[in-house]
Amino acid sequence: MARVKVKSFSVIRDVLGSEVVEIDVRKPETVGELFEELVRRYGQPFKEKIWDPNSGQMAPFLIKLNESIISSTLDIDHKIKNGDEIAIIFPIGGG
Repeated sequence: MARVKVKSFSVIRDVLGSEVVEIDVRKPETVGELFEELVRRYGQPFKEKIWDPNSGQMAPFLIKLNESIISSTLDIDHKIKNGDEIAIIFPIGGG
């Protein structure tokens, strides 16, 4: 099991209730399992922000994994390890 720090901003921070949360990720220790754990912990309000309701797939956004930038849609199987820091960089719409 990997324990990671998740940093969030804006609408995601509002759902998580904090700028930084620590999450234990079950096997497989991947970005995808991290997001599944976040859904288990924060429920439908989190899922509605991250998943596209039309396709049922994770919405495209960037993730900062330590010092690397990866994609929510292309790198879902990317391995994570204990102590990693992940920032959810979610696009904000507006006018």
